[in-house]
Amino acid sequence: MTAAVSPAAAPSRRALWRARLATLALFFVCGVALGVWAAHVPLLKTGLALDDSTLGLVMLAMGVGAVVAMPLAGALIHRFGAVAISIASGCAIAAALALPPHMPSALTLGVAAFLLGLALGGIDIAMNAHAAAVERAFGRPIMSSIHAFFSIGGLAGAAGAAGLVGLAVGAKAGMGAGAAAIALVVAVAARFLAFEDRPETDGGHGLRLPSRAVLLLGLLTVCSFVCEGAMMEWSALFLRDVAGAPLGLAAAGYAVFSAAMTVGRLAGDRFVHALGAPRAVQLSGAVAAAALLVVTLAPNHWVALAGLLAAGLGFANIVPPLFSAATRTPGVAPSAALAMVASMGYSGGLMGPPAIGFLSDAFGLRFGFALLVVAAATIALFARRAISPPPAPPAG
Repeated sequence: MTAAVSPAAAPSRRALWRARLATLALFFVCGVALGVWAAHVPLLKTGLALDDSTLGLVMLAMGVGAVVAMPLAGALIHRFGAVAISIASGCAIAAALALPPHMPSALTLGVAAFLLGLALGGIDIAMNAHAAAVERAFGRPIMSSIHAFFSIGGLAGAAGAAGLVGLAVGAKAGMGAGAAAIALVVAVAARFLAFEDRPETDGGHGLRLPSRAVLLLGLLTVCSFVCEGAMMEWSALFLRDVAGAPLGLAAAGYAVFSAAMTVGRLAGDRFVHALGAPRAVQLSGAVAAAALLVVTLAPNHWVALAGLLAAGLGFANIVPPLFSAATRTPGVAPSAALAMVASMGYSGGLMGPPAIGFLSDAFGLRFGFALLVVAAATIALFARRAISPPPAPPAG
């Protein structure tokens, strides 16, 4: 993680802008990697004749790999710096993305997915830690717009890969092309990431129980990731089975949510700067809760779609300020606090959608979505207690 920049050695604005764009490129390639993977899942499934449950285990292996990598990445960042770990993880993503179509069995495909998850989990902590350092050096919020490029990368990767699949390009060539493109972008970004990167010297990093401040930030991150994961897994089913949408329109539910979130993040830096991070997250949580309540009670699919759009705008500017706040936790190394908060959040994202499924089986999908309203309201209730405002930028 980047250490605090002393006023005497403040980086130039040009160096900061280069670091910002290079960090943005890392978020973009992470999205590309997931988009390429998602577009090739049907080919991988057919090639190995996997059933749905086996494919589900393969996908779980990727999620487990990401969660396992996060605390390890925090420790490595503390020692070697966020730039080094970002570059190493980016190279690992390119290598791991090329592996799946060469795997001869479900077991080896699961191993490849686990390795891809490890690489994605590692870069997630490193690039967020570096983004937070660049943000501090800028002296104003930039995390939301950087996070937007993860979503844009996902759309670009999925669209490009889908185009290759449509041209009957096989998974080996398609995923290999994606891996090569990612390696090229990482190689270029590596030249411009550093504006001043040193191993951390502030805060402790030894294995420890999370502090109360970290736990509260982690709780709010869990609430957001559970809701976002539920939108990905359950919004189409809710629109079809509960709101009565035709199949084609129901399938667009998550796209509406995701597009609104991307737009919200592109505009999010000004929003967070105008209100301050605590109030911005509080208002975002309130909007998200109200929007999910509209979805839950929607009398028809058009109202539900409008609620999903509003929910995307609400959730857009929750996680980026929470991650930024984690790096300012007193007494804990920034990368360690970020790793703990992110690990909690992603674990919630893994467990949340299955939990919604179990509850829906017992009480109906509206009940499951009602619990998401509670999760979003929790963010609104505790945001100002959880987030300490960033220090004022140095004069001049």
